[in-house]
Amino acid sequence: MPVSTWFDQVELMQPVWLWLWPILVIITLGLKSYAGKRLSSVATEELLTSSNQQYVSVVHPLVSLLPEEQKVSPNWNWKIISLVWLVLFLIILALSQPVRIGKKIPDPPQERDIVFILDTSVSMLLRDYVFEQQRIERMTLLKGLLDEFVQQLNGERISVVVFGDSAYTYIPFTKDLAFIRRMLARIQTTMAGRLSAVGEAVALAVKEASQRPERKRILVLFTAANQTTGNISPQAAAMLAKEAKLPLYTVAIGAGSYQAEEKDRQGGLIYHPVDYVLLQELANKTGAQSYRGSDSSALKRAIADIDRREMNQAVVEPQFFRKPLYQWPLILALLIVSMFPLKRLIHRSAR
Repeated sequence: MPVSTWFDQVELMQPVWLWLWPILVIITLGLKSYAGKRLSSVATEELLTSSNQQYVSVVHPLVSLLPEEQKVSPNWNWKIISLVWLVLFLIILALSQPVRIGKKIPDPPQERDIVFILDTSVSMLLRDYVFEQQRIERMTLLKGLLDEFVQQLNGERISVVVFGDSAYTYIPFTKDLAFIRRMLARIQTTMAGRLSAVGEAVALAVKEASQRPERKRILVLFTAANQTTGNISPQAAAMLAKEAKLPLYTVAIGAGSYQAEEKDRQGGLIYHPVDYVLLQELANKTGAQSYRGSDSSALKRAIADIDRREMNQAVVEPQFFRKPLYQWPLILALLIVSMFPLKRLIHRSAR
């Protein structure tokens, strides 16, 4: 790798420490200037006071036996000073926390909170869907499509509200996709009653999604919306979702006309087509879309379109792997400092 490219990948995490270097230089120069002026004034005073004094030098007769002190040359003084400043610079560089920028860290998943609102009323027993030339119940097809959708998620939190005569939180918010899939498979028609309290279900979903308002939140209602009951009207619940800034997507489960009714239907159920007008009204109140799940392909397209429309567009600042480099200037500084006692030891052993 070229040297220039390598240095381009180096970054200082705490560059403010570099200001310590010019501060030390200024302080040192100021002290040196002050000390020079002080010594000059002291020398002048001593010269004036000692002009009339006489000094007597006394030499001990055995002074020649004493070892000669090592004389320090001016060049060696400059070398020591340079090394001291180099050590200080290396310490300051280490405090600045140099790091080498590596590969980009993968972006975190664009997480969302999705509340599925599932109609489990008796109308979900109707078999107006044809899959592989076989009529299947509305609930069977819906559970299969939701299972496929959940498998494609990554990091999102899912909650499921089921409703019939009343509404219940069937699955609280969780990221455990395996748990969600097991619980979806256990949903049974009429488990919450035979009727269709759409308004109560939407209101409960709004309450569930309001726990974490900082996250991106979506409500998806799967229902035929025929013969709705409950203490809260669907329109009032949709207004609650609008006030909470929650888009309510509606997906019509079942056919829209009596022509899709099963001719040899058993069980005495009265067939009612989907109330498209009501579902469109609920979605429009919250600025969302309404979809017609007239067949399995239409249901798949509806789920895919909701996923595409509600992608989390939050800008994520790119993150990179960082390899610390502060240890290298510290090691070099320690090596330089260790040279001073080592030189003194070598000098003593040589004598």
